[in-house]
Amino acid sequence: MNTLLLVGNYPSDVGYAWWLMESFWVKLADHYHKYINVVLAYPKVKKLPQSIVCAPIQVVEQDFIGKKLKDIILQCRFIQRYKVKAIYFSDQETWHWRYALYRLYGVHLIIIHDHTPGIRTPIRWAKYLLKRFIHLLPLLSADGAIGATEFVRKRLIKVNGVSPTRCYTAPNGLPLSEHLTETIDVYKLFQIPPERKILVMVARAHRYKGIQFVLKCLAYLSPSYREKLHFLFIGDGPDLKIFVENAKNMAIEDHCTFAGRCNNVQSLLGGCYIAIHPSQGEVGYSLSILEYMRAGLPVIVPDNPSVCGATVHEVSGLIYPEGNVQSASEMIKRLIEDECLRNFLGKQAKILVQNYSLETTHQALLDAFKKIDRKKVLCQTKKIS
Repeated sequence: MNTLLLVGNYPSDVGYAWWLMESFWVKLADHYHKYINVVLAYPKVKKLPQSIVCAPIQVVEQDFIGKKLKDIILQCRFIQRYKVKAIYFSDQETWHWRYALYRLYGVHLIIIHDHTPGIRTPIRWAKYLLKRFIHLLPLLSADGAIGATEFVRKRLIKVNGVSPTRCYTAPNGLPLSEHLTETIDVYKLFQIPPERKILVMVARAHRYKGIQFVLKCLAYLSPSYREKLHFLFIGDGPDLKIFVENAKNMAIEDHCTFAGRCNNVQSLLGGCYIAIHPSQGEVGYSLSILEYMRAGLPVIVPDNPSVCGATVHEVSGLIYPEGNVQSASEMIKRLIEDECLRNFLGKQAKILVQNYSLETTHQALLDAFKKIDRKKVLCQTKKIS
């Protein structure tokens, strides 16, 4: 029986920010397993996410990320053995010479889902034409590309050179309909003075996410305003110890809590007042920003188009010029003092986040697959039980 291959970029127990990708795999498997075998290949199979265990997916260990010749030979053998007719990649190239080999071994459909963050440097006209030409070559290029947001879809066209007729959007979303757990007393849990308003950020502890910028804002505020504020950072990562040391060097460590990784983020957000997300790059917005909005928090973000796409200035949050500590600090002060503004922005954020439901995301993904799969590779014959 022919196979739809889903490709994981990391070992099966990485999880964390991969829950959204896992939900895509499950949705595709639920939709297509009656017609075609669905196989999920991880580079290393360890503990499996429960959603994958319960889905009609066969899990195997095979690295499809390596691009050395020996890796690609093993991948082609795998394709031949499992009769792979379609491949769904995340964050891979929209064209590559190995795709030609895949097709020679029986693959008819290659779909790329781009979740990579950040702004790309615009390419020169000659290079753009060359990329457009390469993407017209059926052996080398993917059959379709899906952007995690509209920002990414446009980037696929303008920077990657993918034809607009092959680009689609499945905008990232959250499961808004699920029951949210009760709010946790964040003050008691982290021993934060009750007179302070909590400024929260949820992200991977990496310099790219802009945590140092928040620390600079705290240091910039006058002591009187600083006494009214406490920064709560939720997340782990390679630079966490550096941020703790930075806070000490700036003499603001008493106004910062680095909570590390927490599994009850939504419950914690409900006990905060303001959110900030000064990342240097996302995919138009981040899931964290949607989580802030779902919790009814006003969010402060930079005017970087890869970050602020879900935020409406003075409606659901405040947008400052990227890198401007003074401007961001003034917005923090404003939200500390103005309870009415804080409540208004939070209520509007809670309304606007309804536009980013996971149900809508899943439907957009299936619609994109149907449009890309013009030859009905995934639904040619019904699978025999």
